[in-house]
Amino acid sequence: MLKTIKDLLNNKEEVNLVCGASNAMIAKLAENAGFDGVWLSSFEMHAWNRFPDASILNAADYADAISKIADRINIPILVDADEGGPSAINTIRMVREYSKAGAWGVCIEDNPSPKRCSFYGMKKELEKTPTTVGKIKAALEKNNKDGFAVVARTEALIQGRGIDVAIERAKAYTEAGCDGFLIHNKNKTPDEVMKFCDRYHKENLTTPLVIVPTTYNQMTVNQMRNCGVSLAIYANYSVRATVKVLQKMFQSVIESETLSAGNDFVVPMTAIFDLIAVDEMKENQEKYGS
Repeated sequence: MLKTIKDLLNNKEEVNLVCGASNAMIAKLAENAGFDGVWLSSFEMHAWNRFPDASILNAADYADAISKIADRINIPILVDADEGGPSAINTIRMVREYSKAGAWGVCIEDNPSPKRCSFYGMKKELEKTPTTVGKIKAALEKNNKDGFAVVARTEALIQGRGIDVAIERAKAYTEAGCDGFLIHNKNKTPDEVMKFCDRYHKENLTTPLVIVPTTYNQMTVNQMRNCGVSLAIYANYSVRATVKVLQKMFQSVIESETLSAGNDFVVPMTAIFDLIAVDEMKENQEKYGS
């Protein structure tokens, strides 16, 4: 039976790992590798389309990607819903479309609309707490799927506002009913996140904790477990790895003037046949006719 994002958040036995993936092929590779879920991130969705992460793609773009991925994998999808749109009215349509398309949860952040990426161009203020709370409640009440999860994310540490502000936000979003709380950070080490986690538990907050260790990526799963983290999102490595490999391969092919220079960078065609389920297609042809 397919687990949901809510199942992953509430699993007290393990730190569940969710991998950034923005198309069905990458999502299947993540599933095969043993990841527990897929993170459809705004950064990756925009990057694959050669856009900066600046709310350029819309809800229909995301719903289309969700439906194509959900149809081809057996692990749940958590969608990066940015700031949830300009208002809670926008959030309602967003979660209805995403849940209908096959997602099992969204993450809404307190980044003012229009959202700008946390790693560049971010505004200097957090969204007003009541505005984000309204979007969280709208997402919880208006989605189209039983068991649909809403993760609330604060950018308080990203903006250098400190742990006290992050805790205030955690309490407000928990009171709103969020299913998970994501504490975001872009420091080079996990120290501040670890201090936050310690304070979080001392404040008797019990909403499952979520982290995104992109910049402090030396943090181990065991360290996360000791911090009481329920779910970790391994974001944007798939698009960055793809760029690195393709750059090397294309350069080798051009410089050597033969396609065979790319052989060391590619898998056999049969590996692709397996990933795209050619055998399943043949079975269906035999069963149902061409």
